[in-house]
Amino acid sequence: MRAAVVGCGRIGSTLADDPLLAGDVFTHAEAYTKSERTTLVALCDVDPEKLAAAGARWNVSALFTESREMMAAAAPEIVSICTPTAFHLSVARDLLMAAQPPRAILCEKPLARTVSEAKEMVELAAARGVVLATIYMRRFAQNFAALKSVIDSGELGGIQAVSGWYIGGTLHNGTHWFDMLRYLVGEAEIVSGLDILREGGDDPTLDVAIAMPSGALATLRACDARRYTLFEMDIVMEKGRVQITDSGHQIALWRSAPSPRYTGYVELEPFGHGLGHRRDLMLSAVEDAVDAVTLGRAPACSGADGLAAMRIADAALRSAREHMGGVVKVET
Repeated sequence: MRAAVVGCGRIGSTLADDPLLAGDVFTHAEAYTKSERTTLVALCDVDPEKLAAAGARWNVSALFTESREMMAAAAPEIVSICTPTAFHLSVARDLLMAAQPPRAILCEKPLARTVSEAKEMVELAAARGVVLATIYMRRFAQNFAALKSVIDSGELGGIQAVSGWYIGGTLHNGTHWFDMLRYLVGEAEIVSGLDILREGGDDPTLDVAIAMPSGALATLRACDARRYTLFEMDIVMEKGRVQITDSGHQIALWRSAPSPRYTGYVELEPFGHGLGHRRDLMLSAVEDAVDAVTLGRAPACSGADGLAAMRIADAALRSAREHMGGVVKVET
């Protein structure tokens, strides 16, 4: 498939040259060049210098400053939207309203600035028959797919409670956690958001409580992004526990067993499942999108999934701003 990237910044291109990521396919441009099923044919960015640098880096000569012009001239079949979030919808419109739209779009998270914008994007993609994938990267990780299989097997029983920590905005990074919650645990029903950090701005990092239809309670605690990065989830189950740390690079599994110290007590003991790694996520996302097109199925993280995560964030933000932390029902 002929591929293109709109937005040649960090996730679109430049992180491929980070020495700490050497050997890990983490950017869209690199994924399209590494995949045997795609060919990177065009790049687009409003910054001519950034665009030229990306063209030289990936040996692409078809360079554009407007996505509409790119669609008309290059006719890519699969396109990544890697611009700042404020421009996701306008770029998606250009792609989807082209005379020959792409067969698939990979959009970086969050899908848009607002739920209404994200809804428009999802509906327009469906109307044009285009596969729309949201890049919540852990959906494409080997270790998370294996973990989901363990949870879904019932080996650790049902969910008792979920907790977690994050930094960097309820919409920007919080939706990563909300998507992971939906993927591993289930849907959110009622949300409460508290602005404890008082960061200000359009996307404060809220403390969030989520009631789920199963009866389980999930709590997400906000931390100061100026200190260090943090992204964790702890799932307490009936017969064990899952601890996701180090942004998902580390996953520890525990199961209930008779206590070796106290007769008659049941405690948790660690056990291994060989879940695998969390590498080459973007390459996996590209391969998944190609499969979605060729097999006629939904991608591993669809536009609808991206919209659902945003609806949880929106409920939390409305709770904090309009209801002083009172409960708000998640829109469906």
